[in-house]
Amino acid sequence: MWRTTDVRLRKATSWRALLAATLVAACGGVAQAAVPAPPPVDPCDTPEDTNYLVADATAAGVIDLIFFNATGARVVFYECVGSELRRLGARRAEPRSPTVLEDAVPWSCDRATRRFGAVATLPDGKIAVGSYSVRTPSCANRFELDAPPSVKPGARTRVRVIDRWGIGDVRPELCIGPKSDPPRCRVLEFPRAVTVASRRFRASERGRWRVELRMHRVRLRTAVAVGEHSAPRKKPPIVLATGDSTMQGIDNFLADELGRDMLVRSDARPGSGISRTMYWHYHAISQTKKYRQRVTVMSVGAASDGLPIQGALGVLRTCCDEPWIQAYALRVRAIMQTYLRRGRARVVWLTPPEPRYAPRAAITHAVNIAVERAARGLAGVKVIRIDLMFGGGQYQDVMRYRGVETRVREPDGVHLNVNGTAIAAKAVADAIRAG
Repeated sequence: MWRTTDVRLRKATSWRALLAATLVAACGGVAQAAVPAPPPVDPCDTPEDTNYLVADATAAGVIDLIFFNATGARVVFYECVGSELRRLGARRAEPRSPTVLEDAVPWSCDRATRRFGAVATLPDGKIAVGSYSVRTPSCANRFELDAPPSVKPGARTRVRVIDRWGIGDVRPELCIGPKSDPPRCRVLEFPRAVTVASRRFRASERGRWRVELRMHRVRLRTAVAVGEHSAPRKKPPIVLATGDSTMQGIDNFLADELGRDMLVRSDARPGSGISRTMYWHYHAISQTKKYRQRVTVMSVGAASDGLPIQGALGVLRTCCDEPWIQAYALRVRAIMQTYLRRGRARVVWLTPPEPRYAPRAAITHAVNIAVERAARGLAGVKVIRIDLMFGGGQYQDVMRYRGVETRVREPDGVHLNVNGTAIAAKAVADAIRAG
């Protein structure tokens, strides 16, 4: 991703700001904070976007915003919170580069569903606007409890709490005590950017001691056996949720759907594609060695596929005729076989949703044919036709879901929105449970 951090520049900027404030105070002046001008249009209330805005939530704890085709214009980024438009910052990039607002906002336990907008006035005077929504993980899987399975009576024992998001700035409650008594609860301080906090207790009484972390409606529990033998704790099987930007949101809803029965590990790579290079062939091998997952959920091919593929004899195949489909299917099948782990795992592969625009639709249709072909005869592979779920093979912004007309697509005409990713995640969870 586009991540650059110049600490020296930030320090110099802070020093200059402090010096300016000191001079103003010394001269008896009053500094007036500049009020940002309102945007020419409300990016959170436009019927259709003109430019792509992407919210990248793949880095734990933070969301980056990327605006495309600003052609060197200054882009102002916002978060849409109810009817309020919150300004996040402004950036300018080279004419041919995307405009990136790094670390735009942190993840939040209070608001998992986030919506953003961006506005720019292009050099020709036209207004460019984009919007995007993303669903970050709930706090249900934010923390990890690290406590020994068993200790000797009277031993002083430490319980660690790890913030997987890596942002801190929270105050959960940690409750510890024997099962026979009410637990003793204390607030556990996580200052900003602190990811590990701990509490010690003396296990004075034999038996099973409860350890419970409480925050909002989240309850994370484990037990410590004092003076007793404790059976080894079984780790839940891993579900790997991976792919391109279309996996964002589905992975987090899937973690909520599966709960503690399975541990979802997310590895979304926005901008990647199977036809671009052999990246996914080698990355699938690397992922499988690292996670040894029980199930892999893959969603790829919506925005970055469609490039020429070199065939078996070295001939370059262009999209989207039969030779290209066959070459794409061979790549997909090899990736599926890697994820199957020689029969020890399963694969749930999602086809890309139908796009709004005809040039992309031709690529999507070819990709979907190739995916179906690649899965034939592979035991343990299930293909979920997302393109058929959301519109029956035709682009639709709105679908009827459980008796209600529900908007399921982002304004960019490519991605599912938060509602759509929630519906897709439920279908994936049902497929995983069905076996």
